[in-house]
Amino acid sequence: MRTKTPEEQEIGFQITPIVDIVALLIMFFMCTASKIKPEGQIGVSLPGSGEGGAVVEMEVYLGIQPEGSVTFNEAPIGTPMDDKLQALRDKLQALIKRFGDKFPVYIAPSPNSMHQRVIDVLDACAASGVKNLSFSEVAG
Repeated sequence: MRTKTPEEQEIGFQITPIVDIVALLIMFFMCTASKIKPEGQIGVSLPGSGEGGAVVEMEVYLGIQPEGSVTFNEAPIGTPMDDKLQALRDKLQALIKRFGDKFPVYIAPSPNSMHQRVIDVLDACAASGVKNLSFSEVAG
């Protein structure tokens, strides 16, 4: 009896590996689906209606000029040579004591300002306890 050469053999579609993979995927998703917590079971406490105090919308813009001077809502604060920015720290700490730490603080460095000065302002904000901090393109 003559054997077939590789060119004469029929190429068949192997379905067994596909069935194995599909079975494994079904088992995987069945096991992980039971561990997902539905959204309705997540506890969320919403504030009730009651006597609310006046909400103060406070925003702080910290501008950084190319020469190193820092502005607090467009008013100069500190000196360009002050790397600790103690005046800025004191002002931010006073605001946090008065309004809490939820008010946003925006840092708006000019395009030519030194990166080290931006780091100094970030350090002053962190030391003051600022929680809501982001960058802005325009001061105020």
